[in-house]
Amino acid sequence: MDQLSTKTNYEFSGFRLDTVMQVLVSPDGETIALPARAYDALRYLVERAGELVDKASLMRAVWPSTVVEENNLNQCILTLRRALGESAGERRYILTVPGRGFKFVAPVRAVPLDVDPPPAGLPLELQGPAPGSPIASPRMPARRALLLAGSALLAIAVVARSFIFLARPEPVTRSTEYEALTDLSESATAPALSPDGTMLAFIVGGPEFLDPGRIYVKQLPHGEPEPLTKVLGSIYGPAFSFDGARIAFTYFTNGRTEPAWNTLTVPITGGPPTLLLANSAGLTWIAPHQLLYSEIDRGIHMGVVTSTEDRARLRKVYFPAHERGMAHYSYPSPDRRSVLVVEMDRTGAWQRCRLVPFDGSSPGVQVGPAGPCTSAAWSPDGRWMYFSATVAGHSHLWRQGFPDGKPQQITFGPTEEIGVAAAPDGRSLVTSLGLQRQSIWMHDPTGERAVTSDGIASAPWLSPDAKRLYFLVASASDAPASLWRLDLQQGEKELVLPGLHILGYDISGDEREVVYSLEHDGEMQIWIAPLDHRLPPRLLARGADQPAFAGGGTIFFRRLGEKMNYLYRMRDDGSSKQRMLTIPILQFMSVSPTGRWAAVLAVVEGKVSTALLGLGKGTLYWVRGGYWSTRWSLDGKTLYLDAQAVSPSAPGGTLAIALMPNAPPQIPAAAAMTEAAILPHDTGGFAPGPDPDTYAFTRTEWLRNIYRIPLH
Repeated sequence: MDQLSTKTNYEFSGFRLDTVMQVLVSPDGETIALPARAYDALRYLVERAGELVDKASLMRAVWPSTVVEENNLNQCILTLRRALGESAGERRYILTVPGRGFKFVAPVRAVPLDVDPPPAGLPLELQGPAPGSPIASPRMPARRALLLAGSALLAIAVVARSFIFLARPEPVTRSTEYEALTDLSESATAPALSPDGTMLAFIVGGPEFLDPGRIYVKQLPHGEPEPLTKVLGSIYGPAFSFDGARIAFTYFTNGRTEPAWNTLTVPITGGPPTLLLANSAGLTWIAPHQLLYSEIDRGIHMGVVTSTEDRARLRKVYFPAHERGMAHYSYPSPDRRSVLVVEMDRTGAWQRCRLVPFDGSSPGVQVGPAGPCTSAAWSPDGRWMYFSATVAGHSHLWRQGFPDGKPQQITFGPTEEIGVAAAPDGRSLVTSLGLQRQSIWMHDPTGERAVTSDGIASAPWLSPDAKRLYFLVASASDAPASLWRLDLQQGEKELVLPGLHILGYDISGDEREVVYSLEHDGEMQIWIAPLDHRLPPRLLARGADQPAFAGGGTIFFRRLGEKMNYLYRMRDDGSSKQRMLTIPILQFMSVSPTGRWAAVLAVVEGKVSTALLGLGKGTLYWVRGGYWSTRWSLDGKTLYLDAQAVSPSAPGGTLAIALMPNAPPQIPAAAAMTEAAILPHDTGGFAPGPDPDTYAFTRTEWLRNIYRIPLH
């Protein structure tokens, strides 16, 4: 693109576009490392502030001599909006002119850099006297000049001593040195490096864990990313084979018999994926034919084992104590004596990483920062453990000296880092850097529209008249959330439970009360509060979560045991707690408004299954292998069920099943399904309204690319 002199910076609304370092600096002084294309687009627009820049000109400037799709430009603009803090529909900086192009509308001030700046890091007092200053003036009397010079030298000595005393340690990473390894319009996640560090594997599609995507590979440093697979079902955890010739990854299928976790491999030169090992996940090589991986013991109890490629010499390394616990990833230390484990607890939430001995002699200890950990790595010399973890609502990279050093955050800023791999030379880390946005949309006879724009919005609940929407908002997918209420007609938003971090909730049908779960001092608790705030919240149960109203003053919930979880109900004053099912459950999904029917995920006859229960006698009424989300309408007239629970060939979406009064749900046969009854949204982020054509749902956008981060 045509560049102006790098002797000019630009300032707008407290931001500074630094054309020397090619970064954006936020009003609070944080450096925002933009992808190269995004930086070029922002500078092109800022240099032409107030002018309409047509799309063709902007694309030619940002991608010279390259033909790209308009979607690339749209993703670039989306990156800039997020970096500048624009909410959906808010246009403080970049205005879209439909059908024509973009205009930078914030006032811009050009700041010429006529004088070379002093060396970085040199305090002002140590930069020497300016021309014409008292010390440098030749007309000053000698005695006065000598006194001033002495005072200046003393001041310099004091400042220098203070500077040395207060100097902070050298930062481990600098955002200005980040190197983009991919520049894709789709999300690039889950980076893995070959043993010699010359190749990069990653997933393109959605998030890094359990979502449809494609395996890509790239020759470093300047090769083009190449797809190795088509879009598959839920995948995660790419890893190179010991010789670097294959890439293994976990392939999860939510079958009608039971979920299956398998490891497939694909050659780096291309070809169809093949099965390497059944009942295995998060697999890595620790020797030419020796593996470390996770497997299901029973139900969904997943732990770490080691064996050869033919499963000979199988030995357990670590299994969580709780039957609901799942250890999804494991990373062996360079000396093969220790293993870092990424696991879920009895609630299904990510925990701190765990350090365990490779010989399986103990359950080890938690390590890393106090927050959900989703990826880990080792330095080649084994001195450092690296973590991708969410702390205080933001996902960044951390490190900790092995074995019991103090965790230290090493990346910062408004963008987030998820996933981590260490280069074989120990000089850099590779991570997926970017942003995620999840909003809630309304669907009604007039069409679809976004109704939220802040943070990660989830768990919608729609009032019976579809005039009010309740939802959770968090700064990251693993961060604590707050509960909000939105008036859909007036557009007014209100914080329902100020100061509380909510994990799950339900609203009573008359909208008088909210029941919610939270974590307090390491304990899961259920509370209830009136929505008019006339009375304080009341504690109903300890060691419990997933509460739901069932009418008649009854609340259903999941009781968390030391080894297993169970389905319970209680009165809305916390009394009369009663177990509703003899077998343990993995997850409580939903309950009908009358309290006569409930849906749970449980192990039935040795298989992980979704089951509808008749609660009068605690009997299983309908069972399907796999995890299938369910919801009841607030009036009890419709059951919403994942369509593929009925037929694997059904399009993805939610099946609306009309219910007969006082009769059990009649699940249609696959042949009786009609496409007209299938809503094109997943039940997991779905809130039914007064009729099947009115509902709220979540929509997620990921914008991430793979970056190399040098270490100091």
